[in-house]
Amino acid sequence: MIKSSLFVDLLDAPYSRRGSFLAFANDNHGEDLYGKCTLWLCNCRISSYDMSKSNGFRQVKLELVKDGTVLPCVISTTPYEVILESVWGSVRFCIGERKLVMCRGTDGLTLRITPTMSFLSPGSINLMEDSGARMFDFGPARLVLLPFTGKLTQSNPVYMEMSPDENGVLQLGFEEYMVDPLHRPMDQYPSYEDCVNSVKADFEDFCARIMPSLPAKYESARRQALWQTWSMMVEPDGEASYKRTMVKMIHCIFEAAFLWQQPMQAVWLSRDVNLAWEIFCSAFDYQDVNGRPYDGLSYRAAPSIGMKPPIHGGVLLWMMENLDLSGIRTESKVWLWERMVKWTDFFRIHRDRDRDGLVEYQNIVETGWEDAPYFNVGFPCACPGLNASLALQMEAVAKLGREIGRPEEEYKLWMSRSEELTSKIVEKFWDGERWFAFNAETGQQSDSHTISLYTALFLGKRLPQDIIDKSITFMYGPDGFDTPYGLASEGLTSKYFKHGFTSGSIIVPVQFLMILSLEACGRGDLAKDAANKYCAILRDHGFFHIHNALTGHEDRSLTAYAERGLFWSAWASSCYFYLADKYGR
Repeated sequence: MIKSSLFVDLLDAPYSRRGSFLAFANDNHGEDLYGKCTLWLCNCRISSYDMSKSNGFRQVKLELVKDGTVLPCVISTTPYEVILESVWGSVRFCIGERKLVMCRGTDGLTLRITPTMSFLSPGSINLMEDSGARMFDFGPARLVLLPFTGKLTQSNPVYMEMSPDENGVLQLGFEEYMVDPLHRPMDQYPSYEDCVNSVKADFEDFCARIMPSLPAKYESARRQALWQTWSMMVEPDGEASYKRTMVKMIHCIFEAAFLWQQPMQAVWLSRDVNLAWEIFCSAFDYQDVNGRPYDGLSYRAAPSIGMKPPIHGGVLLWMMENLDLSGIRTESKVWLWERMVKWTDFFRIHRDRDRDGLVEYQNIVETGWEDAPYFNVGFPCACPGLNASLALQMEAVAKLGREIGRPEEEYKLWMSRSEELTSKIVEKFWDGERWFAFNAETGQQSDSHTISLYTALFLGKRLPQDIIDKSITFMYGPDGFDTPYGLASEGLTSKYFKHGFTSGSIIVPVQFLMILSLEACGRGDLAKDAANKYCAILRDHGFFHIHNALTGHEDRSLTAYAERGLFWSAWASSCYFYLADKYGR
């Protein structure tokens, strides 16, 4: 009997590389046990619509065969390879280029390749008789099989088989195309060793630039965290809608780069200032005519009725205070300023229905806190956190505008707007003891203990000190949010507490935004405490974006499209190595 050797478990994280839409995954109902797992080659050029179809994510089943019999296997991984292993030998896979998987076996085994088929993609096509290459549909793309060593055959209408040569060796390429393929000569493809070396150089360079080490207590998970983020990064390639580097959230169910995660990623990746700037700006590459950026950008850009809170301003202020942005071209800063003005004006024009100077959410989809209990007051819902983010964005527009040479009168106008909104936040959302939200039409006030209300503390010392003190007293009091694992999204004694996303779990945006808020309020001690609690559960239980507030264990209860749970998230992995570095020493 053999056991897998895992750098990452494919039940936790599909296996890809930076810039690639190819990935490997275990079967949706598989296990990490000998004979209980199945290796799939996956297509990440998917959307929710694609996922709603039965052949959305996992596209090609890969199995080892000996003497016509499918062998029980385990799946092992290194930072650079996926290995399908049996007691009779193994076959290794490497995503050597963004659109190319190379495969090699030396143990005399055959590789069976079974595409997911439908009436629209009935089977494979023999491309070129002399090369033996075959092509079949691969979701929205096409996949070409390139037999370098051994023989590729399709004697069965359902699957193909790659058999080894007389020396027991097989070498096969899987190349993705979005158009009809124009093959390069077979002798111009990289060797398997070249592919491994390419992945290694790319990943190790990323590790060295972004986080070369962590404090000893967090070092054990550093490379896995960096790998998860690196493998979820997308690049402009002339085919996808991405115009610059972005970081997607999670494979399969949330196969997109989300609006409010990009500024967070910019902070977490800020050791590389140019990369951080590009990722921050990427959130504004697509805006509608009213100035609202697209909520989540997947392979193909599509307008969305959703959005997320405008945390971009607060993060930009952090970047201007903590990073050397002198190397960023003025033209790029002007470009960003113009789009942030449009984004800020979107709220002022389109999300203040009663024209009282406070902005509101119109529906759950645009909140970022989808199951927060205070939304039971209905919509339009005015919230302190949303307005605090907008006040900071007005200040960021003012300060960036001054830096790029906008008139001083314009600076003063934006600053006065920010200060006026901050005053209204205190007047309208603070009851003397706690923060609340309210329905802008009915006036009904929320009665939940939801921590996203306390992201008003992102304003920091712009708030009166007594409000800061009372807020923190409640947060860390008997009805507050402090747990051994970080800050819960709903107070544990609240009548609304449940193990939802923003109604009682330990989740990424709560930890990060509240840590920034505590720092802004001068409570670095509490920020450090929350960061270390959170880093410990990520290290011990994995880079999931939802953890149980009572146990610290991962929570994969959120399911969709027949997936049994969530995978690791780059939202969590980047947060881990940043917080561990900043607060773990």
